This record gives sequence, C-alpha cells and structure tokens, in this order.
Amino acid sequence: MISDIETAPDPDCTRSIRVSLEKGVSVRSMVFHASRIIRAAIILAGMMFLVSCGAEAPTVEPGNVRVTSEPEGAAIFLDGEDTGFITPYTMTGLDPAIYTVWVKLAEFVADKDSVSFVLEPLDNHTEHFKLSQTGFSINSPVGARILVDQQDTGKVVPASVAGLEPGTVTVSLEMDGFLVTPSQYEVTIVDNQITEIPDDVFTLEIAAVQKTVILEGFANVSCIPCPELTDNLVAMAAKPEFSSDRVLYVEFSVSWPELGDPFFLANPGENADRYNKYQVAGAPDLYVDGVKQADALNADDMESAVLAALESDPGFLVDVTADFTNANVPVTVTLDAIRNIDLTGHVLFVAIYEKVIVIDPAPGLNGQTEFHHIFRDRLDTLPALGALTAGEPQQFDLTLQRGGAAPENYIAIAFVQHDVSLAILQAGSSITVAPSPERNSR
Repeated sequence: MISDIETAPDPDCTRSIRVSLEKGVSVRSMVFHASRIIRAAIILAGMMFLVSCGAEAPTVEPGNVRVTSEPEGAAIFLDGEDTGFITPYTMTGLDPAIYTVWVKLAEFVADKDSVSFVLEPLDNHTEHFKLSQTGFSINSPVGARILVDQQDTGKVVPASVAGLEPGTVTVSLEMDGFLVTPSQYEVTIVDNQITEIPDDVFTLEIAAVQKTVILEGFANVSCIPCPELTDNLVAMAAKPEFSSDRVLYVEFSVSWPELGDPFFLANPGENADRYNKYQVAGAPDLYVDGVKQADALNADDMESAVLAALESDPGFLVDVTADFTNANVPVTVTLDAIRNIDLTGHVLFVAIYEKVIVIDPAPGLNGQTEFHHIFRDRLDTLPALGALTAGEPQQFDLTLQRGGAAPENYIAIAFVQHDVSLAILQAGSSITVAPSPERNSR
C-alpha cells in the first residue's frame, strides 16, 4: 500500500514524486486491480498534470482477449454485454483493466459460469470454455408439447431438451384433444449426458368432455298430472349422479287447459314459440336433449334416457356466467372445444329461469303450489353456429330480462341445438359447481 507521497516544485515545471511502497507491491499491480473508473481517473489526472507542465503524456498500450469454446459457435459476453462475436474470436485493442467474460450456446452448459481477469498492457489473454449437453430426449408420442417442471419448453416430441442442471426434473406432455398418461414422469439429469425417456412411458387417449344433459318440460297449472312430472324431476335431481353439472331442467308453460296460467302469461310469445318448435300437443310433456319421451311421467324411463345421453362426448363445453343484480342481465356464453367440431346448422339457445316459485293458494286446478325451474326469458335471436376450432373458444356476450324476484332465484342456461333435427349436443348453466374429473380432462 502507498504509505507516503511528497512533492516539491521544480524550475523546469516538473515535480519529483517520491512514493514509498511496502515491499513486494508494485504501482502497476495496484492500479490495474482497481476498477476501470478509478484507473481511468488516475491516468487522466496524471496526463493533465504532465501536459500542463509541458511534458509529454504517457501512453497505455492496449491488450487482446481471445475467447474459445468446445464446441465452437458460442456467443461471447464481456462485462455483461453481448459482444456480437462467437467463439473462437480475438477482441483486440482493449484497455488494461479487469474484465469478466462468459459464453452462451443454446442447450449447452459451460464448465464455468464466468471468468474475471486482469488484462495487462500489451497482454494477449486467452479464456477457454468447455460446453456440454445435459438433459433428456424423448421420441414418443409424436407431436406432444414438452413441459419441464410445469414450464413449456416450446418443443414438441420428438426432441432433445438440454441445458438443464443435474438433478431430478418432472417431464409432462400436452396434446389438444388427448389425455396423456402419466400426468408427469421424473427424469434424473446427469451432468454432460442426454438421458433417453423410453418410448412406452407416455400413452395417449382421446380426451372425453363431460356431457351435460338438458331436460325441457311442458306443463300448465290446471294440468292434473303435471305435479307428478315436477316430483319426478326433483327426486332425480337429488341423486348424486344427476347433479346440476350433469343434468339441467327448465319448464315451459302451455296455454291449455287453463288459458290464465300465470307462468304462460308472463311470457306468452316465447313459451308458445318453444312448444310450437316441438309441436307439443298435450301436457305434461318431456324432452331429453331435444328427444320426446314416450311417457313423460315414467321416472325410470326418464332416468334411463338421461344416463344414455350422458354417455355421449360432445367434444366441447358450454360455460355460462350471468349477473342478475340488474334487471338487464348480462350473460356470457363460451363454447370451448378440445377438438375441431362443425356446428353448422346448430343454434345457441340461451334463457333464464326461476329456481323455485311458491304460490299459495294454488293458481290452478291441480293443487300445485311449488313450482321449479320456471322459464322467464330467452334470447330473441338465436345465434347460428359454424366451425368450432380446438383451443379457440367462441364467446357470446348477450343480455336477457329478469322479473322482479330476488337475483339469487335466477339461473341462466345455454345449449347447442340442431335447428332441424332438434337434437341437443351440449348444455351449460350459471350454476357454480365443482367440476368433475372428466370435465378437467382437457
């Protein structure tokens, strides 16, 4: 370290500088182990001093740095900045200073993160990096997206994923429209080695989308057997296998035998439009996914029809959200497919109903005072559908009108129905339920 510095005037405009140093320490070594900012300040001050006295300024000779790697082609970084050069390359004309260098090559790991060194004047410094591939390869199933520790690598099978740190990683695959088994697989990453995942580790199955069935009933407050239809539907809904994420129900009102049915009169045009669509001739009447039931009051036949319909795979979901805090109810319906589906010829039916209505005394001749899932309003113009592409959800922002009941008594439903055959492919509602495993199998 510097222990003493003395200066004295000189008639030739020079100063004699005496520097006492501890044994074994050189000025050059001290200067070039300082930061470049400090070093530059010292040099500049000295040059200005000498120039002011008429003396010739000293010069600092630059040095060269050569960076190589095995394999070649790695990007060279110097003091945190990409130089734009690739190995092997010699950077010339560098000022003496402390430098930090490292290299980067996609999917390779260097044997050292970075190297810091002192470049002396006229020095020719060389740094060499050995690069290795560390990771895994996978060849099956072809086309699946590759994730490592739940992060998408941007690669699809077959591929190698390298540049990983030694240790254990979880590998998972994704493919639209398919279930991949197992959900993840642990791979031990060995330094400087590509671990091959056996072809039989992952298997694909066509993913199934949970079906939601829609039941449509037609009744009248003066229809004597109609309360039995309500009882059957309420009893079925109480069974776990027929929860609201699997089965939905809405009841429309007909204008006979009692013309004064209050539910029909609340929306006569749209009630009539619906029963005319099905050419309903009597009450009670029941349709399961648009298919007329031979006996609307046979509970066993109804449940069998629902169970059969639940076995189908529509290939897409119908998600519904609604805000009933306003009289003008905003409803959003989203169709989300796991595989490409052509819905040409189908329409989107969107409606709202009241969950429970109690009227006492009974409004009709059949003595019924509690009514369930009573239709209130539907979309005036039903959107015509077309191609539905996997991974590209279609969203419909709509508005319906509710009545004066409490907001929590309303539910919005939507279903996709063929405009001619009247077959219903899929349904959904604004009821919040925990999705079953099948519904998450996308």
